[in-house]
Amino acid sequence: MVEELRGVIRELLAEELAKVRAEIGGKPAAPGVHEEAVTIASDQDLETFVKRLMALASDPKARGEIEAGRHRFRLSGNTQAAESAAARTAPSQAGGATPHFDRGVVTERDVGKLPPGLTTVRVSKRVRFTPLAKDELRRRGVTIERTSS
Repeated sequence: MVEELRGVIRELLAEELAKVRAEIGGKPAAPGVHEEAVTIASDQDLETFVKRLMALASDPKARGEIEAGRHRFRLSGNTQAAESAAARTAPSQAGGATPHFDRGVVTERDVGKLPPGLTTVRVSKRVRFTPLAKDELRRRGVTIERTSS
């Protein structure tokens, strides 16, 4: 039962993340394509990646996969990207006004950061909510107000 529930949650999150990626220009990997997340936040990370790439290039099959575009690399854990993602989902509050989420996926953790006693949250049409975030908003009695922008 618990595993079934986890599977459903994973599917929902995958669908929502695919929608968000499509909205911000990211594309999910095509079938048969292996994507490897790479973190490059320091010179050491860069050196580690280069060594990994050189090791892959020494294997003719792996090298062919990379050259054919079936083995791709994408940045992950990038400080700038993480800050950008946080800015997308962080609620903006002008002068104590109602919080407003501009884009991205709002999680239960984001909802937990909202001030107690809040009754309304404004979101743009590009914002998506995880099921747990919706449940938490409902539990707190917070209404979601969608804006046209």
